[in-house]
Amino acid sequence: MAKVMTSALAFAPITLWCSDSRVSEGTVFKAQPGTLFTERNIANRFSPDDLNVRSAVAYGVEDLHVKHIIVMGHYGCGGVAAAVASPPPLPWDSATVAVQQWIAPIRNVYQSSEREEVVALRRENEGKANVPAPNLHHPGFRALVEENVKNTVRALTLDSIVVESYLNTTGKSHPFWVHGWVYDIENGEVKDLGISVGPPAGGALVD
Repeated sequence: MAKVMTSALAFAPITLWCSDSRVSEGTVFKAQPGTLFTERNIANRFSPDDLNVRSAVAYGVEDLHVKHIIVMGHYGCGGVAAAVASPPPLPWDSATVAVQQWIAPIRNVYQSSEREEVVALRRENEGKANVPAPNLHHPGFRALVEENVKNTVRALTLDSIVVESYLNTTGKSHPFWVHGWVYDIENGEVKDLGISVGPPAGGALVD
């Protein structure tokens, strides 16, 4: 991962980051201003309906010629925690609708994941009329943060912008890789989830 980080910083990588103000991409990477091309949203999601994130990816791969796209989640993510907790009571105002719609895919991951830790968290919450946000250190919460990053990487690599770039349909494309990492706010460590994806014939993946 250290080689990926060094290589990434040399080519102004795209970082898809959470909006949480406790997690600064510049601090994590010890990067100078202008080094990172960053897109931030709640819980570092990628949605094919979000023109903001798609245009950032398109500009990064087609014009900035980034070599790496890093999806960076973080343990203790409020968006992921909200996806575990019960939704607010109805009626919802416009702000609540916007947030609940945004985290709905994470709720789906929580409800459908077969990962042992997430299943255990679901079972703990079964039958509760009002499910609270999970404890910061609950293994199921930490696992769900990781599964959310994996889901984002999957959605990103299936998007037509990335697929067409890998196929070089525009003639402007170049090899790049998509990585899924998680940052631990408490100790400053970055965990590589081992799910990096590169172009079908793009050569060896940087370790």
